[in-house]
Amino acid sequence: MIENDQVFSDDDVVRSVREGNTRNFEILIDRYKNKIINFIHKMIYDYDEAQSLAQDVFLKVYETGKRYEMRDNFQAFIFTIAKNITLNYIKKQKRVLFFSSFSPGGSNDAGEFENRYFQAGETQQAEMEKDEQEEILTTALKTLNENQRIALIMKVYLEFSYQQIAEITGWSVPKIETLISRAKSSLRDKIRFILNDGSPQASGGKKIKRLPEKMQEKNRNDVLKVRAI
Repeated sequence: MIENDQVFSDDDVVRSVREGNTRNFEILIDRYKNKIINFIHKMIYDYDEAQSLAQDVFLKVYETGKRYEMRDNFQAFIFTIAKNITLNYIKKQKRVLFFSSFSPGGSNDAGEFENRYFQAGETQQAEMEKDEQEEILTTALKTLNENQRIALIMKVYLEFSYQQIAEITGWSVPKIETLISRAKSSLRDKIRFILNDGSPQASGGKKIKRLPEKMQEKNRNDVLKVRAI
């Protein structure tokens, strides 16, 4: 196992793994696990499934590592695999949802949030308001197409540069700028609609609870920032 692994580049670690030091692959997992899970989670809105898909990503990286060219761009290599695995998952889910729509019956959410908003203390109320904002943002993100979500998540949540996103996706920088600009505009419009209407369908088919009137202006300003977009 490499000691003081922070002084070694990704390429150094990959080279070591290729030479037979397979345990050093754990270094790459430690470096990229959280970012990969975060990216996939923002794409599919299911943390448990994101963890599972992240394992698939690292397995794929290990299996196809010989294809990686030592050019100090391992991040682009692993995120390209993460993007492809995530998009394949989304396509499969769309097919499942399509065919399940012909099945009788459905989920019963009655009572799911019974008493959630009753007898809540100040801390609980603050947490619930934060949850509402997260739900609003998640619902708005789901309205974006996959390419817009990929570009926005990589730029805003993962703080990748335009050039890094280009290396991962194969898109030109102008295309990425356009995708992000349109994504921002769509998000703002959707969030304004949600805050004004107060009754959209959230992820999982639940209705989003309208925020207390005195919180409307504060939350409108906070959410429209879309986390410093």
